[in-house]
Amino acid sequence: MSHAEPLLPVAALLQAAENGGIIAPLPHLAVLHVAGGDALEFLQNQLTQSVKELPDDQSCIAAWCNAKGRTRALFRVVHSDTGILLIGNADVLKAIQPKLQMFILRSQVALTDLSNEESILGLAGPAAETLLTETAGTLPTAPGEVSRAGDLHIIALPGATGLRYLLLAPRAEAAALQSRLMEALTPADGAFWQLLEIQAGIPDVVLETMEQFIPTMMNLEPLGGISYQKGCYPGQEVVARMHYLGKLKRRLYRLEIAGDLPAPGAKILDAKGAEAGSVVIAATAADGNAELLAVLRIDAADAGRLTLDGLNLTSLSLPYQPPEAA
Repeated sequence: MSHAEPLLPVAALLQAAENGGIIAPLPHLAVLHVAGGDALEFLQNQLTQSVKELPDDQSCIAAWCNAKGRTRALFRVVHSDTGILLIGNADVLKAIQPKLQMFILRSQVALTDLSNEESILGLAGPAAETLLTETAGTLPTAPGEVSRAGDLHIIALPGATGLRYLLLAPRAEAAALQSRLMEALTPADGAFWQLLEIQAGIPDVVLETMEQFIPTMMNLEPLGGISYQKGCYPGQEVVARMHYLGKLKRRLYRLEIAGDLPAPGAKILDAKGAEAGSVVIAATAADGNAELLAVLRIDAADAGRLTLDGLNLTSLSLPYQPPEAA
């Protein structure tokens, strides 16, 4: 199957992801490599989740916040033989690397953007699992688990109907694997992968939404992205106060809308025309509508009748229990 072949409709891709297998190159993701004698301590003091307690065969989601507790970036944190890998939105990683560098001071830490050296592929479906097992020997069996085979990292992610996998590999190796796997799997793209992320209730931060959302508002607590025992990090007081004092007034919702794809940061209005929240990420859905994740006021979401650009929004379920309102 040629790389140039047009993609199937979204409905067919969803069917393939559930019953067959899909493969999607994910150039919108990049990898920041954190190495050095103080790398673990450095990240422990910066991220919302404990890196020190993360086993070698596990990954986690974590946020890097500003002093007001607003999320600058979201990462998938993964161990490697040479340090820690932070997988996240490529544009955001490029934007925050100089800021993150400022916190290193005299620590023995080196930050390296691996965008030109590593590629990331997304895979889902039973056929993809079979081929990945043949490639790597063993696969991770639960969300967050990581398997390694040489220079390959295979990371299991939650999905609406089963596990999905991120495959991280050096560029040449990833290109060869992609070419071989595309002969047996259905080609997809980053936009479709974003739909799978939305259906799994996993948020992202893009350039348009940097420093807008507190991690708790994006449901990072049920997603395992916040530790309340790990000690200080930028914005920790704000995040902890929201948790311990029950101040949560907004959280992440999954919604559907007819019409054009809404942009990240687009405002959502309540029944009275007041601002109810904003779009986190959106993707084209099977029926030509768009699915999205949005941070909304809990009272406005409960009341219903939400609109975006004059169009009604329909509430969809999340595959996990969301945090409770204050």
